[in-house]
Amino acid sequence: MSVENVKKWMDTAEIGSSVIYYTGNLAEDRCYDKDVADIPKAFAKYAEEKRVEFFQKRKTKVDRSQTPKRPILDYIVRKIK
Repeated sequence: MSVENVKKWMDTAEIGSSVIYYTGNLAEDRCYDKDVADIPKAFAKYAEEKRVEFFQKRKTKVDRSQTPKRPILDYIVRKIK
């Protein structure tokens, strides 16, 4: 998904629809690539207007070893208004 697609999705998606806007570890990945935050920032405007909500779904199992692997998540936004 691109920043341009965010507005298109907001204009066409039905209430209750959701979309995965990023897969990875957003908190860690944005340290290395500042552009990773562009799409969440584009959706943040709609979140402030209470039109969408954010949630995450973990894709990897919890690793309780001494050298755990970084978690991978789907970052999802759902249209609520």
